[in-house]
Amino acid sequence: MNIAYFGNDWHIGCLETFKNNGHTIGHIFINSEQPFNQVIRQYAIDNQIPVTITKPDIKSIKSLLQQGIDCLFSIEYAWLIPISENLSDVFTMNVHPSMLPYGRGTTPVSWIINSQAQYAGVTFHKLTNEFDSGDIIYQKPLSLAQDESFETLMIKLHLTIPQLLNEVLSDFNTLYHQAKKQGTGSTWPKIEINDRVINWNMTTNQIKALSAACGRFGIVARLNNETLLVNNIELGQITHEYPKGTIIKEDDDTIVVAVSDGFVILMKRNIIERI
Repeated sequence: MNIAYFGNDWHIGCLETFKNNGHTIGHIFINSEQPFNQVIRQYAIDNQIPVTITKPDIKSIKSLLQQGIDCLFSIEYAWLIPISENLSDVFTMNVHPSMLPYGRGTTPVSWIINSQAQYAGVTFHKLTNEFDSGDIIYQKPLSLAQDESFETLMIKLHLTIPQLLNEVLSDFNTLYHQAKKQGTGSTWPKIEINDRVINWNMTTNQIKALSAACGRFGIVARLNNETLLVNNIELGQITHEYPKGTIIKEDDDTIVVAVSDGFVILMKRNIIERI
């Protein structure tokens, strides 16, 4: 197959999987020029592959087909790829990090860590003009550790998806043409900044779970009329007499905040932004 690849750096291993299975990457689409796609841009330069940084439209998709592209593959790609009715002779495939039809949406990994561990997995499905809704080509569940976090699950996906793609490609025609329609399932809303706020009435375990679900994107701490976006917090449990949400101690490196069953340590070097 001659593939148009829609994606950024995180799952770049899929490019080598295609190559190792005898396929060609004919074009790469990225979500504008960002730090998170520097590696794939360099890959394109090294391998003389054209790159598009703008949102795809029907015209650009038709142009791809005229250039001999016969497969559209997307993974961790933020923009909807328009699919017209005359694409019946073109293979299309997206990779989604949940067991569809459960977990449609843009932040499934955070939801899986937060409360939906039973739907952890990877789904390969056909593209349609609605996100995450195409016929299921192949899927496999993932087991989670008891202390799984956003970051550890993302690494598991990074390592697992190229292996699963290899399985798909080994019997691609059969799997593709036997793809099954999705059931009703569920769509999980995007986790917004207000969903990531520490409520100082939370316990240390509840704050730990919130931090684990948000990973590098951070959680929000409101202190002294200031709003901090911070990651990599530390927590401790101990009995104390400080009111919840008050600062126990602050120095050049840390802010220590009281919660009901202990304390939260905010490392100043881990403050991503003052909102």
